[in-house]
Amino acid sequence: MKSKTICPEGQCTGCATCMNKCPKQCITMQEGTLGHLFPQIDATQCIHCDLCVKVCPVNHPIIGTYPLKVYAGRIKNIDEYKSSTSGGIATALSQYVIEQGGIVYGAACMEEIDIRHIRIEKKEDLQLLKGSKYVQSGIHNTYKNVLIDLKNNLLVLFIGTPCQIAGLKAFLGKEYQSLLLVDLICHGVPSLSFLKQHIQTIIGNKKVKRVVFREDNECILSLIAPDQSILYRSDLWKNRFEDLYYNTFIDGFTTRSSCHTCPYATPKRISDITIGDFWGIDEDFRKEHNHGVSCIFPITLKGEQFIQHISNKLYLHEESIEKAINGNDQLRLPQKANLRIKIFLAIHKVLGIKLSYQLCVLDRIIRQQFHKLKNK
Repeated sequence: MKSKTICPEGQCTGCATCMNKCPKQCITMQEGTLGHLFPQIDATQCIHCDLCVKVCPVNHPIIGTYPLKVYAGRIKNIDEYKSSTSGGIATALSQYVIEQGGIVYGAACMEEIDIRHIRIEKKEDLQLLKGSKYVQSGIHNTYKNVLIDLKNNLLVLFIGTPCQIAGLKAFLGKEYQSLLLVDLICHGVPSLSFLKQHIQTIIGNKKVKRVVFREDNECILSLIAPDQSILYRSDLWKNRFEDLYYNTFIDGFTTRSSCHTCPYATPKRISDITIGDFWGIDEDFRKEHNHGVSCIFPITLKGEQFIQHISNKLYLHEESIEKAINGNDQLRLPQKANLRIKIFLAIHKVLGIKLSYQLCVLDRIIRQQFHKLKNK
């Protein structure tokens, strides 16, 4: 019997909605191209209810809404601010929800470099969610757990990529006033499998406690040992083309195929609040808040109300929506699969990721080396 196709593979976001919805639990997420996860159906257990097809947000797109306004801002608490990779808005929202007796769901880097969505109910555990994570987090049974919390009348904050927001909304099938959805302005997601392979290539079997993708506004990849020593550190802008993982991510070579046609890379959003870096902010404002400035879009009235609930914890400055959109490519359109990327995808299975990437950007590498020699 031919295996059922839930949605076109090239459009699958790996949101795991189908897996969470399946009444027979016969769908698992298995590695495919570049280690990305795709749903696989156990045909022997499938009862052909087609719930997986019906619930898939790729098959039934969720319509976005233009933002009500936009703020530039950051959290006032200086320690929280410095330990955040932007303005710490997600931290402020999370703290408020926990203070109200609620639950927070977000991506965390767990033991063995397992980056997944977890459930937080204590304020002291919120540190697990801090920091940018340029990799697709595992959803596992998160949507089911969110539904249980909502049915128990708990306030729930869910933070994720737009496609994960779409997955949760599709899974729930209706609106919940006690659910606050916050999506991140997303550049696309490499796979966790590729990240793990890359780390092993760099440091072998040494233990890694944490992976740090950002330091303030700098794109720096660091691997932290259990004793907090730095096992590896690479600054993307100082040493362009040095780190394979970071460079293939930034250039869009190892993100999911669906990321290149992402319907959520647009000003119209599907969450209650959208947050990210405010790259288009005035330089004077950025200098005043030099550890990063958050771009905060309230999309719904609920989102705006929550921002006002935490406004005493924030420095907020209302800006023009156009300025925020113009300063961030991913608020206008997805990163398209250009000719370089298409060639890479065609040859990486034969030549490997590293050599394929180097061949596809060879002219850029040569140009960079020329400028280095010229500067010397």
